Amino acid sequence: MNILTLQCYRCGTEYEYVGTPPHPGQCPVCGSPCVPPAGSLTVLNSSQWESANGLSKVWVYALDEQNRPFEFEVAGKGKRGKLVALRVDGISVDLNVDESFERLPPAVKTKLVEAGIERVETNTHKQPK
Repeated sequence: MNILTLQCYRCGTEYEYVGTPPHPGQCPVCGSPCVPPAGSLTVLNSSQWESANGLSKVWVYALDEQNRPFEFEVAGKGKRGKLVALRVDGISVDLNVDESFERLPPAVKTKLVEAGIERVETNTHKQPK
């Protein structure tokens, strides 16, 4: 039995999942699928765009163990990048909702390194209330 503390990317509710992995992949409060990956992610595909001045974008498409699609969009310059968008099951996620969203899943990070982006900033700055 595991206890996972999760936070819904949609409504911001923090909740605990008690049970065997993977978790159900759905917020118990609002029903949204916009919660952290259930188990590990399997990368399906990735694509990359690069301009002549060294700016780039990389998109990584993956499925979690509940078959929910995740799309990570990273803007890059040289070997540095920043997570600029995350979509879960086709729904855009507000990256400012989850303060614990600090690192990319290993499979996604591996794809970004293959694309030449070695360091990715994922921290977002919360707006003062």
